[in-house]
Amino acid sequence: MTSRRKSGKTTLFCVIASIAILATIVFGSPGWGRAAGNGPTAAAALQQLLDGNARYKADKATRPDSRPSAAAQHPAAVVLSCSDSRVPPEILFDQGVGSLFVVRAAGNTYGQLKLESIEYAVAHLGTRLIVVLGHDQCGAVKAAVQEYPKPTKSVMLNNIYPAVAKTHGKPGDPLSNAINENAVLTAERLSHDPALEPLVTSGDLKIVPARFNLATGAVTVLSAQP
Repeated sequence: MTSRRKSGKTTLFCVIASIAILATIVFGSPGWGRAAGNGPTAAAALQQLLDGNARYKADKATRPDSRPSAAAQHPAAVVLSCSDSRVPPEILFDQGVGSLFVVRAAGNTYGQLKLESIEYAVAHLGTRLIVVLGHDQCGAVKAAVQEYPKPTKSVMLNNIYPAVAKTHGKPGDPLSNAINENAVLTAERLSHDPALEPLVTSGDLKIVPARFNLATGAVTVLSAQP
């Protein structure tokens, strides 16, 4: 009986140790710092995307690396964008297979699953730029503007309400103002994520809010409103 108990304890210890090792590999802080320096600089990655967008806007897209690939991925940037079918990041930035790590949700906001996806790209793929991409005529933001300040159980609306609240009553179009502010606030929120903030503070990671114009195809980098 004693021998069986010892064997059981040994097996349980091995299982716990294996889980702890796996958790350290996946989430351990040492991996964040090492991976952050693998990709292009944030400035270079942003310029790559803006150059691609300029080609797309001018109807001179080159559509690079469009063939299937099983090579290791080293995306230049993470793009957190809206699920809107008119806002395909790879096309509007004229990037190919393996160039972008795209996370999409209505209203270009995020929850835990999408946050972990973003953290993975930074930690393990070496990505040093995150672009939060809003767009004109965003249905999710429009719904938030119309419903605010009614209480809601909608995760999507609750994510966007802070932008609506901050721009409420300001000059200009309420929807357009909220679209910009939503991208800015989402970028700010990401910058304070415990896993990302040290890299933002050190300059190893840049998080940029931007807006896509459906009519012209142009992407404009945004800044925080005063």
